[in-house]
Amino acid sequence: MPADHLIRDILRSKDATGIIISHLPHIRWICGFTGSTGLLIARENEFDLLTNSIYETQAASEVCGAEVHIGSHPMSEFAKEEGLVDSEDRLVIQPEYLTVAELTAWESAVPGISIIPVENLLNKHVAVKSVEDIAGMRRAQAISDTVFKEILQQIQPGIRESELAARINYHHLMLGASTMAFETIVASGPNSALPHARPGERKLQPGEPLLLDFGCMVDGFASDMTRTVHLGEPSKKFIRAYGAVEMAQKRAISSASDGIEVSTVSQIAQDSLKEFGLNDFFIHSVGHGIGLEVHEWPRISSNSSATLRTDYTVTIEPGVYFPGEFGIRIEDTILINSNNCERLSTIGRDLLAI
Repeated sequence: MPADHLIRDILRSKDATGIIISHLPHIRWICGFTGSTGLLIARENEFDLLTNSIYETQAASEVCGAEVHIGSHPMSEFAKEEGLVDSEDRLVIQPEYLTVAELTAWESAVPGISIIPVENLLNKHVAVKSVEDIAGMRRAQAISDTVFKEILQQIQPGIRESELAARINYHHLMLGASTMAFETIVASGPNSALPHARPGERKLQPGEPLLLDFGCMVDGFASDMTRTVHLGEPSKKFIRAYGAVEMAQKRAISSASDGIEVSTVSQIAQDSLKEFGLNDFFIHSVGHGIGLEVHEWPRISSNSSATLRTDYTVTIEPGVYFPGEFGIRIEDTILINSNNCERLSTIGRDLLAI
């Protein structure tokens, strides 16, 4: 749905005069602005982007479909000075992305203004990727796939986790990524049992697992993948657990298609791990939406009410974690189609013993 039609529908459904869009990725989605400071006031027939002088030239070249206003903080005072808001306004806000201090500033700057919080305001619409969006995500994933293949050749005992993470980041940037999508995870041995481990000074050792979780940004879109490899011959416990995670991911991915509730996808992964007696060792959600941000709506969990739709992109990443021993996670980004889904990575998921 075009942004102007969407805004019009929201305004009418909430009996509102405007919308304050404060989440930068959503501002980019509507008008193309990629700066780090900005606010969009959307009305039925008017879009106004407020930013500061740092982004004057950038906004002039990027922004489409909105009038640019260059000013200073606080944005609420600036909006009032520009005549963009008044005390008669009923403005919808994104409560997840507006701080209490910012909300208070709006109410102080424009006495009498009515604020209407609406959660998940644009999430379902941003989740639907265009042809251009999907192309950007494919480019990002292709870079991450290439980096993984390169890094496999560099993994050896004695390398520090932090050094390997630096190499992963370097290769991404050299291949055209603008930045990493999140802090790269390189977790060896017992550190792999920490789902969000930070790479440190620990050196890789023979006979231990190595968990790698990384992604990059290309043309504003994210990649995200996780693979767990093993340095040397793995134990029977590791082999069995790896097979369980691989099966759980395969079943969850096979179930994902247009019209399927994300809670069903999550439950399929959990039930699969339960068959192996490992569900108690799975301690995070099955996945998440991904696109302009590495973590977008919807969250793939058993308590989510969301439904997958064609052209959503989400990750599927079951894992098991044995504190003090090891952890295993396998993650891929998938594109939802009408009858199935497509895995964007070309990297296999079989257990690799290096």
